[in-house]
Amino acid sequence: MKEIKIKGAGETVFEHTLKNGFRVYIWKYNLSEEVSLSLTVKYGSVHTKFKVGGQTYEVPKGIAHFLEHIKFNETKDMTAHDYYNKLGSYVNAYTTYDHTSYEVVCNENIKDNLNHLLYFVLNPFFTKRLIQKEKPIIIEEAKMVLNNPYNIGYDTLQKNLYIENNKKYLVTGMPEDIKSITIEDAQNVFRNFYHPKNMFLTITGNVNPYEIEKIVDEYFNNQKFDKYSNPEIICKKELNEVVKKHDEVKTNVTKEKLLKSYKISKKSYKVFDDLHLRILFNIIMDLNFGTTSEFNDYVISNNLVDEIYYMVSVEEEQIIITFEISSSYPIEISKKLDEQMNELNCLTEDFERKKKVLIASTILGYEDATDVNIDIRNSIIKYDKIIANMKDIFSEITFKDGEKIIELLKKYQTTEVILKPNSKM
Repeated sequence: MKEIKIKGAGETVFEHTLKNGFRVYIWKYNLSEEVSLSLTVKYGSVHTKFKVGGQTYEVPKGIAHFLEHIKFNETKDMTAHDYYNKLGSYVNAYTTYDHTSYEVVCNENIKDNLNHLLYFVLNPFFTKRLIQKEKPIIIEEAKMVLNNPYNIGYDTLQKNLYIENNKKYLVTGMPEDIKSITIEDAQNVFRNFYHPKNMFLTITGNVNPYEIEKIVDEYFNNQKFDKYSNPEIICKKELNEVVKKHDEVKTNVTKEKLLKSYKISKKSYKVFDDLHLRILFNIIMDLNFGTTSEFNDYVISNNLVDEIYYMVSVEEEQIIITFEISSSYPIEISKKLDEQMNELNCLTEDFERKKKVLIASTILGYEDATDVNIDIRNSIIKYDKIIANMKDIFSEITFKDGEKIIELLKKYQTTEVILKPNSKM
């Protein structure tokens, strides 16, 4: 078993790789009363078209989320929820654009909890009756998503932001997508993606890493799997343009909200890898729009906004920066965002201060089993490995790197959605 030493934090993550390609990541934390287990499949909502051998398949939108739901059915009369309720453990799952995770939280019977997590996710139980039974339930969930005013706003924003990227579609799929799903679709996705080589297990909390290794080895020694088909995801290259620059949606909100995305081409940033782009853009955004920035102080003190939230996403072809702002003056705030984006600043003293915060967060980050479990998952999904030297990376980035990010930001496309109340309150 490989030991991954986390520099600066004095922590160790154990990595165990089986012959079938299945990977296990374990972080032992004696102070935790609970153990967090997560089994992650590298398959999400955007993966609707793929090639296996010489054959191309296209499955309905929402199939990843649909499969997540039906995987909890173990037999006609038994679900994973039934099993874990008897154990007194928590079980849940979620689907994102690029992965699906099944989670269990327990504080005893770790072997039983772990073995059953592997069992119910890796063993298929698909019937036409089950597929038809689940459809109305999942359609109602999709409708609930669409009835949420903020989800409506983000859905509109994504559709206006992306031309080719499947992120423009709901993770759940639309009701008509869900209705079109067949048992063959579910079996196809499960067969090609729910394979040990396309999955990994993360366990954090008060556990013995070598005991976990033994449990996992014993489980897989008694299982047989077909050879991994190594499916090739097919996706079109996303363009730098946007579909629509401005939209307004009247919905059930009490106050206007501005959702705005900046779509920046990565072509100018070839000197930086994705990890450094995430770090540097987040630092620049924090210095210019964070809680201690002059911009934030101005708009808050003048009662122009209630709060500012932003997110940086580094994708295959672009960097996407999205703002969410509650304001009675969305048009004015949108203009001010543009003005600030065109005059981004990066002062040496502020940049170094932010670096120190990031270094401290690396050292203090290993204090919660659930949070570390999520961090490990995110690292494997984004980089296919644990970044053990984050402290060094934060230390080595320079003020000049920050200046370079701003210097190369010559042009971008924007799209915005303003959520408006249905009627004046």
